[in-house]
Amino acid sequence: MVCRIWTMSLSRRSSCSLGKILFPWLVPAILTACVGTFETKEALTSTCSINWQGQARISFSSLPASRADGALHVLVWNIHDRLLSGSMFSSSGHTEEEVICIGDLASQFDLVLFQEAFVRPAQLARYTRHVWSNHLMFTEGGGADWWPLRAMCEICLSPGLLLLAQEKPEFVHAEPYEAFSGWNTELNKADDFFSKGFQLVQFSRFWVLNSHMDSGRGQASIEARALQFRQITAALTRFVPNNAALFIGMDSNLRPEEEEQDRKILREFLEANALTLIRQSGPDLIASRNLEIEQPQSLPLKDVLSDHNALSAIMFPSSVSEPLP
Repeated sequence: MVCRIWTMSLSRRSSCSLGKILFPWLVPAILTACVGTFETKEALTSTCSINWQGQARISFSSLPASRADGALHVLVWNIHDRLLSGSMFSSSGHTEEEVICIGDLASQFDLVLFQEAFVRPAQLARYTRHVWSNHLMFTEGGGADWWPLRAMCEICLSPGLLLLAQEKPEFVHAEPYEAFSGWNTELNKADDFFSKGFQLVQFSRFWVLNSHMDSGRGQASIEARALQFRQITAALTRFVPNNAALFIGMDSNLRPEEEEQDRKILREFLEANALTLIRQSGPDLIASRNLEIEQPQSLPLKDVLSDHNALSAIMFPSSVSEPLP
């Protein structure tokens, strides 16, 4: 009996020792299989030779041509940059050239709200030369990511939010969502593996909120989104004065035209924050309050440079945002 116990103990020790040896090798291999080969380049160096504008049939009149007095051109877009090349689970990862094309488009806009910028946010920000690329919030991981989870998998456990602006932010705040749908099922996606959340940023004349909500069509996902919108409302109530100009762009993952509960969630969110829905394309939307918005449109970039269309608008912020209480 003593010999058997000793043998079992030895077996466990051997397994434990073997595990310690294999673990440092297995983790990188698994992560590489999931998200692909990790990017180490500090700067994007390719050029864009893809005729994405022709493929999407976007006219030059749809893109910013000039800077009117006081006008800001805004782009909201889920760019789906979530997998690197070499992933065994997907071949849909962006090439560097595609990211350069995305950067070329973003460079034409004064304010850019990206979602699913998981893979190359730092390189993309440096390429577009917006002020946000040098902000402390950006260097700390983009905001709204759970520590120490991002140390385990920076791509799959970061918020994937990238907010770029030509004007330096005066105040920034970010939160990860406390609610998510849970395990990956047919209807409820594995959003617990992605630290989704929101960025709230104050500029001199207006506030901006950038967010990516829970995905999935099941009841757990619907309830998670409802709680996430309430978390945003709580943050807006806490930080943003009632009369302040506010612009919101997000991948809401709502389908209000198909799902009554999603319709109710969106309606309650808009009413609670005195927001006007400006434009919606699938799950993506633009909303605002106390802002003059012109030419809101959808840019048909789905299946060209992303799996989402982009939204754009011209903003005319006229009043100065009040200081924090």
